Amino acid sequence: MKILLNIVLIIVVLCGSHVSTIAQDANFQLYNPIHIGFGVSGGLGLHSTNSTLRCIGDPACPTYEGGTGGMVGIMGNIEWMPNNWGMRGSIGFMQSSVSMTTKDDRAFVKDGNGSIVPLIREHALNIAMPMMTMDLGLQASFGKSRVFFGPSIGLLLNPSWQSTSTLLSPNTVTFSSGSRDTIFLDQEIPNVNALQFGFGIGFGHHIPISKKIVLIPEISASIPFSTIIAGPAWKQTAILFGMSIRWGMGAVKEEVIRRAEVIDTVEVNVDERIGSLFIEGQKKSTRTIEEFETYRMITETTVRTDTLKIGLPPKQSPKPIFTVHIAQDVSSEEVQHIMVRGQLVTEAFPILPMVFFSEADANLHSRYRQLRTIEGFSSDNLEPLVSEQHKDILNIIGERLNKNLQANITLHGYSDPVTEKSDCELASRRVATVREYLANVWNIDRTRINIDMDRRRCSPENPTMSRIPQGYEENRRIEVTTDQKDILAPVIRSRYVEITDYSPKEMHVNAMKSKGENIISWKLESQLGDSTLLTKDGSQKPLWIQVPIEQDDARRIQQSSNDGLQISMIIQDNEGDLGSEEIQIPIQRDTTNFAIQRLSLMHFPVQKSTLDKQGRNAIDAFLKDLEDNASISIVGYSDNLGNAQSNLELSKERAETVYSYIKSIKPKSNIIKVNGLGSTALPPGIRSHELPESRFLSRTVQIEIMRTWKNME
Repeated sequence: MKILLNIVLIIVVLCGSHVSTIAQDANFQLYNPIHIGFGVSGGLGLHSTNSTLRCIGDPACPTYEGGTGGMVGIMGNIEWMPNNWGMRGSIGFMQSSVSMTTKDDRAFVKDGNGSIVPLIREHALNIAMPMMTMDLGLQASFGKSRVFFGPSIGLLLNPSWQSTSTLLSPNTVTFSSGSRDTIFLDQEIPNVNALQFGFGIGFGHHIPISKKIVLIPEISASIPFSTIIAGPAWKQTAILFGMSIRWGMGAVKEEVIRRAEVIDTVEVNVDERIGSLFIEGQKKSTRTIEEFETYRMITETTVRTDTLKIGLPPKQSPKPIFTVHIAQDVSSEEVQHIMVRGQLVTEAFPILPMVFFSEADANLHSRYRQLRTIEGFSSDNLEPLVSEQHKDILNIIGERLNKNLQANITLHGYSDPVTEKSDCELASRRVATVREYLANVWNIDRTRINIDMDRRRCSPENPTMSRIPQGYEENRRIEVTTDQKDILAPVIRSRYVEITDYSPKEMHVNAMKSKGENIISWKLESQLGDSTLLTKDGSQKPLWIQVPIEQDDARRIQQSSNDGLQISMIIQDNEGDLGSEEIQIPIQRDTTNFAIQRLSLMHFPVQKSTLDKQGRNAIDAFLKDLEDNASISIVGYSDNLGNAQSNLELSKERAETVYSYIKSIKPKSNIIKVNGLGSTALPPGIRSHELPESRFLSRTVQIEIMRTWKNME
């Protein structure tokens, strides 16, 4: 071991004079991917057993648990590192010496005084294990440092052991030879596993000595997989320190890349409206290589010719610029916000159990909402307008039939006696259309839908007698009857907000400052979230644009969750270029502290003011919990058929009939208003008298109870 270390020291001294020369050499060095060399190693062997390895030649001695020993050897190395990762291998010879000791005090003898005392002996097992070693694994570099790991293989070469025993106490006892120690056995180890397998891991560092020579100190460990002797599970773990000299081969020159760029710019004047336009030219590259002793110089040269086009100033892009005013006057106040005021309303919307048809037609009119699937439909989500809810009359009835499986309905079909000659075949087809819709869309069993047809007379029992088109179309209908109250009961909407006022009623968009040349069209939209309220467009440059806000718009603004109303504008020039702009007007919502309960009685018969049993029952239920201080308003209405003065008188008679009945059941009720408006005003929720259902629903009396929120709770 000392001889090998001296050899290494001599090599270091002889080569040390080259280190300073290398440090003063050029900044570039050759890179050697392959290194081959030799070295020496030594270290510590840690031996362990499973406590069943016994003294050799002395079965009475205890077992050995382990021991330590020294290791020394020589090795040859080779490594291949094309980059930061590579492979490493070594082969060598290693001599190990191991010592294991154990004590035994189980026997008893007489000492010099004749007393019986324990016989204490120390047993020693001295082992010599020459071994050929071979490692092959991966290696990673971190600068000049290396980490390597991989399988480790060893071949034991005739290992031998010597078993000895030494008497420690009492000092009067000796072996038969007269000595206090003896050798029990000295021989080759039997039943040895010659091939040893393990896993090695280590760390090394490259110290350059010259351009091709490096000195490498290493520390490594070998973890065994195999046992030296199978039975006692005897294993050796090695911790080694080594030093080797290695020579580099397969030199690779370091590449130094130098880049150069040559750029030229050419100015060109053009008769185009582009202003100054820079156009980058295509690159053309050349590559030259120069070889030097320790490095390779690569020069990459890029040549590029750019073009600077100098033209006329670019055109002005279209850009809408606008403000929103109260009036069409630049000095008028700008709209700061949209105010919507409302009141809480709980209303019972009457069901008109009729479906009207076009002349000589048995198909459902397009104004009735026809579903493809009932999924997602709910009458609770319908708009709080009685005319709008009538568009879903068949869906409301279908929904209620599905909820009340015990209920049946009866369909009565009619045709107009004048324009359709009371055609029973036509009336029958109309009934079939309604029944098939309820059966196919709402899955109502047809046995629950009865048909009542008088084949001799197919006009309504109480036909509209007005000899005008509006009177004729009221007779082209089917009627729905049932003995179950909930099927045709009013639709109740609790505490929805009804618009009482809003401002402004219209806005004026001033777009006179919009920019652009040759503007040919514009388009303006007002939007509430994803919903469009209004769209206007025109030609040429926009100036003033009127934006009305209708009652329906105000209701949608009140019901939405959006914080503002978006006004957007797009303008286009004659070359197709577009410009857009958008502003948002904040929305303020205000709800009064009054709440309204409203009941619209089912329509009265044509030209009649009598209150039937259904109407009286509705009033009884409506006024059941009436407070004495609540204010009641009664307003009568009529359709627009016939004489306007007669309609006015009829509506007043209807209001007086309801007034008299309320006083008969609630004498202390505070009725502050009783009036009839005839056909001069539309009932709430009716937009016109054009449709037959709107005229039927106008033959009504509306009762309103005004309470404060506190009384509503």
